Amino acid sequence: MLASVLGRPVTTWDLSPDETREHLLTAWGFDDAQAAGILAGTAFVRKGGNAVVTDDVPELLGRPARAYREWAQDHREAFAGT
Repeated sequence: MLASVLGRPVTTWDLSPDETREHLLTAWGFDDAQAAGILAGTAFVRKGGNAVVTDDVPELLGRPARAYREWAQDHREAFAGT
C-alpha cells in the first residue's frame, strides 16, 4: 500500500522472531521485557488478532477511523527522504 502511494518500491525484510528479538536488543537498545512485548504483539497480529473491527476509534476520536491508504497519502512527505 505504501509503495503504491509513494510510487516506488518499499523494501521490507521478513525477520524470524529470533532475528527480530536480536534487532530490538542491539539496534534499538530495547531490554528483554520490551523485546518480549513487541514479539508478543507481532505474534498476535500474525495470528489474525487485529482482524476484529471495534468501535474504539470512533468512540475515542469522535470520528470514523481512516484507511491506511488515506493516512499514507496525507503523510507522503514524511517518506520523501527514505
